[in-house]
Amino acid sequence: MLPLDNSASNMSLLTSSLPGSASAAKASSASGVKDNYFDQNSLNSVKTMGRHNDPAALKEISKKFESMFVAQMLKSMREANAVFEDGDMFSSDEVKFHQDMMDQQMVLNLTSGEGIGLAKSMYQQMQKLYGKPAEINSQSEPVKTLERVLRAPSMFKPVTTSGKSDSADTTSSSGSKSSIAKTQEEFLEKVKPYAEKAAAELNVGTDVLLAQAALETGWGKHLIHDSQGNNTFNIFNIKATGWQGKSVTVNTLENKQGVAQQERAAFRQYDDFEQSFADYVSLIKNNPRYKEALAAGDDSENYAEELQKAGYATDPEYAQKIKRLINTDSIRSATEAATNNVAGV
Repeated sequence: MLPLDNSASNMSLLTSSLPGSASAAKASSASGVKDNYFDQNSLNSVKTMGRHNDPAALKEISKKFESMFVAQMLKSMREANAVFEDGDMFSSDEVKFHQDMMDQQMVLNLTSGEGIGLAKSMYQQMQKLYGKPAEINSQSEPVKTLERVLRAPSMFKPVTTSGKSDSADTTSSSGSKSSIAKTQEEFLEKVKPYAEKAAAELNVGTDVLLAQAALETGWGKHLIHDSQGNNTFNIFNIKATGWQGKSVTVNTLENKQGVAQQERAAFRQYDDFEQSFADYVSLIKNNPRYKEALAAGDDSENYAEELQKAGYATDPEYAQKIKRLINTDSIRSATEAATNNVAGV
């Protein structure tokens, strides 16, 4: 298993381990590779096998690559749930350190033996291409091919997802995602006026719109920006389907029939938050499939459930995540303060 923080050196070690990637040395080809996340010597063992033209090197490379892939998936999953960590007493650096160690062990468990099947498929493909050992230099086509795979930005770029149909949480390859707020309270202060207006037009609770906005943007820390760094103000990550205005194309993970698939998709770009909330209102009011969600009225939890049933999100936990956010102290305090102001308290 390769530590991702050392991906450049790991890539170099992996590519040099292909059969024939360096001048062959006369030695035993017995494999002593240890599948140990913390043991860099395991990579050196693979490298030695490649120098000896041992065909098993391809299989070991495939296993290492599968470990890297699984580690990145776990990392992406952690980042996707980071929205719930703010203010959590259990989200200390020490807890995260031990959590990281647990994830590393989980990677070893998931990729041991037959693994998840990725290593086997990769090995079969490389065996067809490079199965016959040959004297090649370090810049040969097999080495360059593997280097391109390992360096591909889409392979190792963290992508978070809640599997949306009308929208999707994204990581942009053309731009970046910048924060508009340092705290939950700052985020709510910025968007609450627009959420209150939108809630009044939809006749739903302000709290559920704040919760959905917090989920979609990670409390304002992950809004989509274009390649020039301009904010799209796309609070609800609404896709550009049927949209005549400006848009930004980014990488996104879509959950289809229980399988996460990476895609490129265009998302709407607005001039400000007011336009973003107004477009959300238009989407919910004018699309017949959200009829039951609107019928939920100020029952915020029911609104979240009907929103998911209508196909706003394919993430099976989407409604549950919104409901958990509704009950956070930050959103409850913000909405209770608004209610008290209306009541004249």
